[in-house]
Amino acid sequence: MATQAEVKRLRQQVADSSHILFHEGLVDFHGHVSARIPGTNSILIKPVLRPHNQISAKDILTVDMDEYASANRSQWSPDQQRGRVIDAPVPPRETMLHVALYQARPDVASVVHTHQLVATSVGVGNVPIKPLYNQALPFAPETPIYPDPKLITTLEDGAAVAACLGDRTAALLRGHGVVVVGASIDHAVTNTIYLERTAIMTVIARLVGEPTALDPAYVEAFAADWDRRAPHAYEYFRSLVPGLNKRGG
Repeated sequence: MATQAEVKRLRQQVADSSHILFHEGLVDFHGHVSARIPGTNSILIKPVLRPHNQISAKDILTVDMDEYASANRSQWSPDQQRGRVIDAPVPPRETMLHVALYQARPDVASVVHTHQLVATSVGVGNVPIKPLYNQALPFAPETPIYPDPKLITTLEDGAAVAACLGDRTAALLRGHGVVVVGASIDHAVTNTIYLERTAIMTVIARLVGEPTALDPAYVEAFAADWDRRAPHAYEYFRSLVPGLNKRGG
C-alpha cells in the first residue's frame, strides 16, 4: 500500500507530466495522463478539459476503478455541459480507457492517451510504428492499430482497445489518437514523446526509401538498457518546461 507521501509525489508527477506533454506539443485540451496508486484499485488523473499547462498537483483527481467500471460508461457527457467552463472537476470522458487498460494489464502503472498529430496521422495511413532507432525499442515489433475511431466511453470499448494492445507498449487508434502504457509514469510519458518522434522518422524514411526496423536480436539485447534510462529521459524532458522546477509543478 502506498504511503501518503508516495501518493503526494505521484500526484505531483501526474501534474508535471501534463506540463511536459503540453511543452512537447502532444496535447491540447484533449489528452490525459494517469497513474495507478500502488496497492489500491484507484488511479490519479487530470480533470476533463483543464489546461495542461496550468494543472497543479491539487487539481489531480482520484478515481476508484471498481466504482467507475461498475457504471460501464463515462461519468461525464458534453451534452450535459453548458457554457465554456466546467464547474465541477470531473474525470475525462475517456477515463474508461484507462480503467480497462489497468484491469487488463497488472504490469501497467501509467497510461497516456493523446491525439498527437504525426503518430495519429501514421495510424490513419494504416502504417504501424516499428523500432527504427534505439529510442523506439519499446515499440517492437510494431504498434498494433485499433480500427475504430469512436471515443472510448464504455468498459466494453476499453476492453476492445486493451485486447488490441495486448502486451505491447503502444497502440495507434485509427482516426482518433494513440495510447501508451508503462511500468511507471517515467516510461509512459517518455515513450509517448518517442512514439511521436518515431512517427516523424517513419514518414521521412518512407519519403526517401523503405524504413528498416532494427534487428530483433539487437532489440532484445538492448531493450533492458533503454528501459533503465527512462527516468533519465523523463527528468530531461521535465527540465525543459519553463518554471516547472522552480515551482515544483
